[in-house]
Amino acid sequence: MKVYISLPITGQEIAARAKAVWVKRMLAASGHEPVSPFEVEAGKNPTNLEYLLAGLRVISGCDAVYLCDGWQFSRGCRIEAFWAKEFNKQIMYENK
Repeated sequence: MKVYISLPITGQEIAARAKAVWVKRMLAASGHEPVSPFEVEAGKNPTNLEYLLAGLRVISGCDAVYLCDGWQFSRGCRIEAFWAKEFNKQIMYENK
């Protein structure tokens, strides 16, 4: 199953990148095809909105979204979760 990793990034880019690597490895070990937001092409010098829109396009081609802890405190993650639910994607939670 192709799974998009949704996690808070703004203001914590280094920690978020490390967490995305860890989650990607964990999902791959479980037989999934993970997609990190750090791998999404959003153009040259993209704004936060352009990153978000690029992520939503990627989610459209995924089967599921993996919501990392703290997702509910991130506007981008909440939008990604809403998008995924509206388009009948499976929602996976880090600690459920």
